[in-house]
Amino acid sequence: MRPLRVVQIVNGLALNTKMGGAERFGVELARHLDRDWIDPIVVGLWAWDAAAERPWRELLAGEGIRTVVGAPKDDSRAALNFKMSMDAIRRQFTEPVDIIHSQCDFGDVAAIWLRRALQAQILVRTSHNELEWAKRPLRRWLLVKGIYPFVYDLECGVSTRAVDVLDRRWTARLLRKRGVVVYNAINTRRFGPLPKDDVSALKRALGIAPDAPVIGSVGRFSEQKGYRYFLEAAALLARDLPQARFVLVGSGETESALKTQADALNLGEKIIFTGARDDVETLLPIMDVFVSSSLWEGLPTVILEAMLAETPVVATAVAGTTELVEDGVTGALVPAADVAQLAAAVRSMLADPVLSAAMAQRGRDFVRARFDIEQIARQQEDLYRQLLAR
Repeated sequence: MRPLRVVQIVNGLALNTKMGGAERFGVELARHLDRDWIDPIVVGLWAWDAAAERPWRELLAGEGIRTVVGAPKDDSRAALNFKMSMDAIRRQFTEPVDIIHSQCDFGDVAAIWLRRALQAQILVRTSHNELEWAKRPLRRWLLVKGIYPFVYDLECGVSTRAVDVLDRRWTARLLRKRGVVVYNAINTRRFGPLPKDDVSALKRALGIAPDAPVIGSVGRFSEQKGYRYFLEAAALLARDLPQARFVLVGSGETESALKTQADALNLGEKIIFTGARDDVETLLPIMDVFVSSSLWEGLPTVILEAMLAETPVVATAVAGTTELVEDGVTGALVPAADVAQLAAAVRSMLADPVLSAAMAQRGRDFVRARFDIEQIARQQEDLYRQLLAR
């Protein structure tokens, strides 16, 4: 028998610039599925940045994984652009597939659109956030709460909170369908501490003194990530810790507003916007404290990465994050949008490096034990088998 053809749909393959944790998860899942019985295919809904996508397409091709990319992204005519991508993707398939697995909001719609054309037997989707279609509530009501339980054979969530949200929908209850927790996961071998000399060299490259405390964060610049509260907390900390430096790694739609806010707070050279980087594995270890200031989450990949890098974590107590960070054990939790408590928690981490190092080590061990992509890939394979058996 031929291998099972399983398509993983992500927004795009510019993983280190424009994409987030969901896209990385979809690609890593494809890479770690058992190739003896699964032929994985990764579909990027749009072409975002050819230069950034090329290394990933070449890496996947070298591992025997086919990639398919849709039309160039064009927000000026969104509906037509989506249809063009669907047509472009469909034309690149000459053989039927067995399972389509979506890892993103638009991918959920694309999977339904492509099902008949690709002759897929099974549709699976993973909810990466407790608040899907955050900027499009009407779509959330129509699609997530209305249509999806009828058309999807399986809906997964990356956290227990995400699955609780799925299970509370009236349509899911009517059809007696329940979501399944398949935790977000990463390749744990990518991250770890760096030698002190490497840390010093990286800090110098960013214009940071070797002995300066570094408080940082990594992610997409969006309202969800709450970076405006990060900056307000940075302004408070800078008064007590004038030598401290604050590093934000990433890019996104709120970047200009954040830079304007940083200027208004007189952070000056104390704040460093690195832009999108492809070396997060080396940047996390230079941080004395990693901050997640999110207002809502699914199961944040970047916290997993920070824990594996043995960087002490201060995070907001939002769903998903609380499944990773146990306050006082693997990190510190503070209320979302509470600037004073966020600054106080960072200050406490810096004041007690022995305690913060112990929490960081417990966090590393916790992630290695439960969130390695190899384990999650085996769980996902079992779910695929169960669906096929039905």
